[in-house]
Amino acid sequence: MTRALIPELVLSDPEAGAAQLQQVFGFERQGDRMVLGTQTVLLSRGQPDGRHGRIDHLALSVPDLGSALQDCLARGGHLSAATPTGPLSIAEFWENGVDYVFLDGPEGAKFELIAKRSPAVPAPWGHDHIGISCTELGPMRAFFLGLGLEERAAVTLDQPEGRVDVAFLAWGDDVVELYCLPETRADPTLSDGLGFWRRLRAQGIDGPRTGPEGVEVLPL
Repeated sequence: MTRALIPELVLSDPEAGAAQLQQVFGFERQGDRMVLGTQTVLLSRGQPDGRHGRIDHLALSVPDLGSALQDCLARGGHLSAATPTGPLSIAEFWENGVDYVFLDGPEGAKFELIAKRSPAVPAPWGHDHIGISCTELGPMRAFFLGLGLEERAAVTLDQPEGRVDVAFLAWGDDVVELYCLPETRADPTLSDGLGFWRRLRAQGIDGPRTGPEGVEVLPL
């Protein structure tokens, strides 16, 4: 059975959003979808509320973070408020850590560029993961495991602000990153907005599913 997870990006002006995805990141148009290597994004028209909801961001793999960021900025991209001073690192992810940076996408939707550190083989531009914020990791993990996703890794990060629980789950070649931040545990309303990344479309399920904290997964 073919499996794919496609995030749906809701914009007030999908046409302008498609143009920005082409210009800044190098996506190509395929009907109402935008494709970059192994990553597909479905565009739809709506009114995002200016916040990031439970589906917080889309992460794109890049072969070299410095070069990818330089290229995106030269083509009109802007650093996100999530990483205002540029790339950061997480040593605990995968074998040798990752380097990452967030950029503002269409209308403020959050995109991440991420590269695994050497000696990992550099990945081409394409899908890395879909980031989902949650108040409680356990119920969200159980929901996605119940859909048929398989857990690839689980990590607890000890940050100055508090504990960050993270789990990576796979649906075929597509990956969901679930994470629970200390500030979201303290104030669940921080991720309550409908946001830009409104829902996931899944190839391989037979009907709509609604998970904890309002996460939606619809058939593709």
